[in-house]
Amino acid sequence: MQILENENISNIDDAKVVQPIAKRKLVLVQINNPALKKFRAMLSEEYPIIDVDSENEALQLVDKQHDNISAILFNVELCKQSGFWLQKKLNEDKRFVGIPNIAVSAVENSDDYIPCIEAGANEYFEPPFRKELIMLRINNTIRGKDSATFSEVEKILKELPSNIYLKDAEGKYVFATHYWHHLHTEGDPNWTIRGKTDIEIREDKENAKKAMESDKELLRTGKGTNYVIKEQGKDGVEYLELIKRPVFDENGNVNGIIALINNVTEIQSLKLELEKRSKTDSLTGLLNKQETESEITDTIKKHCDERGALMMIDVDEFKEVNDKFGHAAGDRVLKEIGDILHKSFKGMYIAGRIGGDEFMVYLRDIKPETAVKLAAMISDKARHLFAGEPLERHVSLSIGLSVFPGHGKNFEDLYRAADMALYFVKEHGRDFYKMYSPELKSLHG
Repeated sequence: MQILENENISNIDDAKVVQPIAKRKLVLVQINNPALKKFRAMLSEEYPIIDVDSENEALQLVDKQHDNISAILFNVELCKQSGFWLQKKLNEDKRFVGIPNIAVSAVENSDDYIPCIEAGANEYFEPPFRKELIMLRINNTIRGKDSATFSEVEKILKELPSNIYLKDAEGKYVFATHYWHHLHTEGDPNWTIRGKTDIEIREDKENAKKAMESDKELLRTGKGTNYVIKEQGKDGVEYLELIKRPVFDENGNVNGIIALINNVTEIQSLKLELEKRSKTDSLTGLLNKQETESEITDTIKKHCDERGALMMIDVDEFKEVNDKFGHAAGDRVLKEIGDILHKSFKGMYIAGRIGGDEFMVYLRDIKPETAVKLAAMISDKARHLFAGEPLERHVSLSIGLSVFPGHGKNFEDLYRAADMALYFVKEHGRDFYKMYSPELKSLHG
């Protein structure tokens, strides 16, 4: 991932200057005295107010409610008497770094401005008090403090390997800690993610659409979501985990999305490999019994409008092969049969090893006569697998077939029908193939 440079959210355009940034509270420390009554009234029209009578009370309040406080305004006379004790305490505690403290004097043209700023005040007011100007300066101070705080957080976030981003209520990017290399930046060094949607910036349009659909649902419901996507990177396939959560405004409405992107390629690759192993026969590379039956069952249900054929395949006299030539030779036979099944079918099929010397194949969208021809071909290939070797005369296949939907409308019925056909072949000399027919029921007993 590329580190994203010069991207932050501190450059948000000003709204109407007389409007508060957010409906968090202002803490007023001894601003309720008669000399500052008018000033307090101005603030109360725009912000929820909490009045406190002492610096110690103010510090206790901020300690408990700092996440819900926009700014602290203090009476200059009180702070001068204490040697600016409150300002020092606020500046010492990192939890309060985002809360501006503002000095308010009841005296016009006083000499208190410089001492207050030196003590750590972020703004200073004295008469005459003009509401529009006061609100503008308070809002700008809060915004500036928030931006400075975010800049510090941003530096920390950029050190993390994860990508963290914000989107607005329209699903457009506001901020991202990194640019990941799947973005379509058009080679522009001044290219920015801000204000763009996924479909505009991502090279993988399918995943871009998926991202926008999930964003739309999150913004509608207010419910977060987690999912993993597959991306084709420059160095191969990558898997990215997306964790999305809603951002709420002060009224509880969803007004954006915060998300985390983790590269989980190593974990996901291991997970997929373990999943593959759990579904695969290690000797032949075909599906194992459980997965073969499960996939065939699901396929029949999903594609009930198309024809299909089921093959049951047994390696003839396999025990004799093991006894005469050894288990290594037996394993070789099974591997070669598996290879035949891998290579013999074009199109849509499911093939698995369902027992020691038993295989099963389901062919989708196939005519019965074509399935019979394929059975004949497989049987012939097996006979000639080990031409010129001692094994040549000892390897052959017995194959039973059934067709969907003529011989059954579910896996169990097709299995029984193909098994009856296989039984017939084995009872009549092996090394052949047979399509199920109703008269086999009586023979099968």
